[in-house]
Amino acid sequence: MLYEFTIENFRSIGQAQTLSLVKGASRHLPDNVVATLPGFPPVVRTAAIFGHNASGKSNLVHAAHAFWSTVTYSVSSQNPIRLIPGIEPHRLDPAWTDKPTRFEVVFSMDKRVFRYGFAALPHKIVSESLTEELKTNRQRVLFERTEQAPGAAAVVNFADAEFDKAAKDNVPKLTRDNALVLSSGANLNVPLLQDIWTRISTGLTITGYSPLGPGILPHLARTIRDEAGFRDQLVAILRDADIGITGLRAVDPPEPEAGIVENFKRMLTPQHGDRAGEMALQQARQIVQDNIRVLAQHHRTDGHSVDFDWLDESQGTQLFAQLFWLAIRAFKAGLVVIVDELGANIHPLLATRFVELFHNPENNNSGAQLIFTTHLSQLMTPSLLRKDQIWITEKTPNGNTEIFSLAEFRGDKYTRSSEAFEKNYLAGRYRGVGDFGPQLSGMPLQSTNHIDNGAKP
Repeated sequence: MLYEFTIENFRSIGQAQTLSLVKGASRHLPDNVVATLPGFPPVVRTAAIFGHNASGKSNLVHAAHAFWSTVTYSVSSQNPIRLIPGIEPHRLDPAWTDKPTRFEVVFSMDKRVFRYGFAALPHKIVSESLTEELKTNRQRVLFERTEQAPGAAAVVNFADAEFDKAAKDNVPKLTRDNALVLSSGANLNVPLLQDIWTRISTGLTITGYSPLGPGILPHLARTIRDEAGFRDQLVAILRDADIGITGLRAVDPPEPEAGIVENFKRMLTPQHGDRAGEMALQQARQIVQDNIRVLAQHHRTDGHSVDFDWLDESQGTQLFAQLFWLAIRAFKAGLVVIVDELGANIHPLLATRFVELFHNPENNNSGAQLIFTTHLSQLMTPSLLRKDQIWITEKTPNGNTEIFSLAEFRGDKYTRSSEAFEKNYLAGRYRGVGDFGPQLSGMPLQSTNHIDNGAKP
């Protein structure tokens, strides 16, 4: 489970900002909280991030993706001078221009809690560390990497009790300037590093507000075809959503054309001989395997049924089905799902029901967590979210994004668990709403002075 995610010097974020999923003091909505390991605090199942346009909400999602992709792919490129994708320092404040971007996560795995993070410039990793968080509020450093001379082996201090001599000797030598020790160690099958790399690379799912197309759709189609239980659940939830779909079925793609198979066979024969035909057919089938067609059944007025191609359904219907697929996958494996702009193209009540799926302990008994950004202020209600689940982004005058939760308000701004969150938010009590100019405040457009280099209006 995820406890914290910290970001520093990334896009609109300058000063370090931490999104914490650790439970606050409130006892409100106990099902929204899940216990973690003995001696460690509970965490919330979901975190909702609200804020004005361009306040930095989506940059939190981009930061999570940059962190994930660096961990997942930093050893896949053999080019030692390749820039690290996604490392984008804050550009509105010159003080951050030459400083590294930093990410850090605190998470549990195998009955232990780890803190892992790294700092990077676009062309190299500057620092990296892995620490075990102990019950006594102490920490045990497992490895620590410091900046090395250009082209030299990484400088890494490993904990003696956790790593053998082979790992200590080989991992630093085989870690490039632009690669992570964690990822290099995983590539070399160092047990702890491999486990943590796997947890991060497979335990985090990040999606935009419209994951339609080549991303999730093929997985959804295969699951509809292969898993009757999921198919029945999806049909039931779409029926309950009053969308009009009464059934789903998947149609396998046709066999690949003979000409394609023959071309593959000609290329493979010199090396594979008699096995070339079988291998060619397998490769040709691999190309078309994602072309599974999904058909949605609807009732006609005469009582008969008619099939609609899934791609003819509304974008909202497609999006909600793919979000449901993400939720089921998360519940099975205890994943962290991050969704940008939840509520785009789907009704607020459907968005509410999606969040409630994660809050229900009967559905979510694995500790799966959902983090989402949204403009749907209707979700900001004490019947759905606790104070420590509601986060707000705000842009400071110097262009830096700040993030804070309603649980952090103190004194005369203290937030009660039962107050009207949405009403107070839109009224500006919690900040994070726009300070609109005159044209968005009711001024007649014709009364606005135009600066048009002398051109007539």
